[in-house]
This record gives sequence, structure tokens and C-alpha cells, in this order.
Amino acid sequence: MVSRAILVALLVAAPAMASTEAAWQASARNGRAACIAAARLLRPTVSAPVGFSDRTGFDAMLVRGIYPQKFMKGARGTMLCLYDRRTHRTEAVEAKGWSGK
Repeated sequence: MVSRAILVALLVAAPAMASTEAAWQASARNGRAACIAAARLLRPTVSAPVGFSDRTGFDAMLVRGIYPQKFMKGARGTMLCLYDRRTHRTEAVEAKGWSGK
């Protein structure tokens, strides 16, 4: 017979597992928004994140769009963005020639 303590522990653990997926989705949304802001491109599109292990805690994304500077005359650009899942900090650098395919 299963003790009450074990039964309670199992019932409490089930919602935690369900919220984990929601937490990952929220983190991915936050990362995408942060990378769009860091890239500073017009009409941005963002690739699916490439998630590194929790040891590094980074997601990498390619952000494509149009450079906003007038002298760029509507040139398209690609930025590589790193999003730190722990600190929520981002850094985006030009990724000329990267296709992400």
C-alpha cells in the first residue's frame, strides 16, 4: 500500500511538471523579444532558438530584417543574437553570410 506521504508528493509534483513546459515557452518568448530589441532591425523575423545546455544557459537565434539607417537604403541584414536564460541579457552582432538553414 502506498503511504499518504508518497501519494501527496506525487500529486504535488504533477503540476510542477506541467508548468515546466509553460516556463520553457515563456523563456523562448522572452528570448525572441529580447533578441528582436537587441538586433534593432525593421520588420524582424527570428529563427527558432538553438538552446545550449544549462551549463552555459544560452539560446542563439538569427534575426533578419532591414537596417533602419537611411544611408543603408533599405539593405537587409542578419544579426546573430545570444540570449542568456539566467540573466535575460542579450547581445546581437552582425552575422553577414549566415543563412541558418
